[in-house]
Amino acid sequence: MSTPAPDAGFSVIGTAGHVDHGKTTLVRALTGVDTDRLPEEKRRGISIDLGFAALTLPSGRRAAIVDVPGHERFVKNMVAGATGIDCCLLVVAADEGVMPQTREHLDIVGLLGVARGLVALTKADRVEADWLDLVRSDVGDALSGTLLAEAPVVVCDAVTGRGLDAVADSLDRVLATAPGRRGLGAMRMPVDRVFSVAGFGTVVTGTLASGTVGVEDRLELMPAGRAVRVRGLQVHGAAVERAYAGQRAAINLAGIDRDEVRRGHVVATAGAVGAGRVLAVRLALLGRADRALATGARVHLHVGTAEGVARVVLLEGDELAPGGQAYALLYPAEPLAVAAGDRFVIRRISPVTTIGGGTVLDVGRRYRRHEGKGLAVLAVRERGDPRELVRAALAGELPAAAAPDAAPQVRELVAAGEVVPVGDGLWHERAAFERLGSRVAATLAAYHARFPLRLGIPKEELRRSLWPSLEPRASNDLVERLRADGLVAVEGERVAAAGWRASPPPALAAAADRLVADLEAAGLAPPQLTAALRTAGVPPADSDELLRWLADSGRIVRVADDLAFARGPLEAAVARVRTHLAGGATATMAELRDLLGVTRKHAVPVGEWMDRVHITRRQGDVRRLM
Repeated sequence: MSTPAPDAGFSVIGTAGHVDHGKTTLVRALTGVDTDRLPEEKRRGISIDLGFAALTLPSGRRAAIVDVPGHERFVKNMVAGATGIDCCLLVVAADEGVMPQTREHLDIVGLLGVARGLVALTKADRVEADWLDLVRSDVGDALSGTLLAEAPVVVCDAVTGRGLDAVADSLDRVLATAPGRRGLGAMRMPVDRVFSVAGFGTVVTGTLASGTVGVEDRLELMPAGRAVRVRGLQVHGAAVERAYAGQRAAINLAGIDRDEVRRGHVVATAGAVGAGRVLAVRLALLGRADRALATGARVHLHVGTAEGVARVVLLEGDELAPGGQAYALLYPAEPLAVAAGDRFVIRRISPVTTIGGGTVLDVGRRYRRHEGKGLAVLAVRERGDPRELVRAALAGELPAAAAPDAAPQVRELVAAGEVVPVGDGLWHERAAFERLGSRVAATLAAYHARFPLRLGIPKEELRRSLWPSLEPRASNDLVERLRADGLVAVEGERVAAAGWRASPPPALAAAADRLVADLEAAGLAPPQLTAALRTAGVPPADSDELLRWLADSGRIVRVADDLAFARGPLEAAVARVRTHLAGGATATMAELRDLLGVTRKHAVPVGEWMDRVHITRRQGDVRRLM
């Protein structure tokens, strides 16, 4: 299970504001880091992509700053950077005041639910006091009615250093009111940057949305569904063994190449995030949107750090007016890695402007238009009842961990039969567990149809087929839970459908009986298997599967490719060998041959088989008991 972070004072700050208002200059003045790292950014003098810097605030609180571009052409990068921030640092240049991207960035951080912020009124030394008062009033008007309406405004100048201490102090006070973000269930981190490090391989960065992650953890890259392993981990540029929700982390991934990962992907605990082809959402259209949004419209969709085109289907009415809200379905053109509770932003296709956004309520489930029952379900999800949220967190394709702060709800849901405990610290929502059971049943049915003489599918083969991202121990726990619920049967390392009995058709069963009888009659000197099969009348096409079935059911022991014994004579031979070698005695191959009363042709493979199954061990020219 996840454990509480030992460092609860780690926060993420995101800049916002119009192009050339001094965001990057202010970040450099506060941190000493130039977040413009691309040659084109240096040449053009504007930010194009996300930049990152670390900041230690006066209280000792550590923070990461995500510096976003302000140009309207790079809004998609800005949205990716604003995902997961605790606090918005809105930068407004005193010599220009509120500009179009100031307002659009304000809309975006509001749609993403960022309720804490600070306005830095930069370049203050360029203007007179009267002008500064006018800009202050302009900023107040822009903030009115937004989540940042009460945000403090700090006058500063990054070039002269004026007000920088006040900016740091204000950020400290704002972040002190931010709640911890332990989250429910599994670890999840939207990827906002990918790069390679020589000798280490692929590294991804982002802000942990929930859970924790540690070195050697096995995760899943979504929406591709690729299993990956955490080779190394950094927070704030320092190597750590574990990172926690709310922290910015750099994760060195094993098992995947750099060109297989991009911004918009999500690294998560297996089963925590779906490849969303349909998203049920609560959609809000901005009051200043230029026109209504019609059902069926195509929009640019930004969710997490991903961006793509999606079709909107309104579940209530045929269009949504500016300032209105409604339940809707979003159909992305390409699957997106999304989880319930994620905030999103939509922008028009043309002209490309931000028009709304909202919250993802459900992933992968279609709802009918104007259907009361479906709308009621979405209303429950929107209210965020703690038990419902836990159920949603545990309703992925695979069992997941639940955070300590969800323990009371988990206990209640288990008692009510709505959540299933699966092994050590893993849980699964009942309906999701039943869907998983159906998948297992279908897999086993197909396996039995293909191999009717096998006792069942090997556990490891089942794991690789259905849940490769689960550790073998967790996979075994899951199989045991399925067995306890009567959904499967387990025999040693094989898993079968409940009630399955491997048996050949009558004609083949009769041939099998003849083969076993012939081997029993031959004792320790059986003929070659090819000849024995032919004599017993076993069709060549069935011989391999029939021999496997006879061995699995314990009627024969195959010691070599073309040599098998009936179990009775071989067990009698093993008993004679154990008696002969008791007390530390040894025997050469010639002595074993004489003891068993067979020729070297049969004595050698029997001796080698006893070595393989750890009845004896060979030391030079002699054997002794293990």
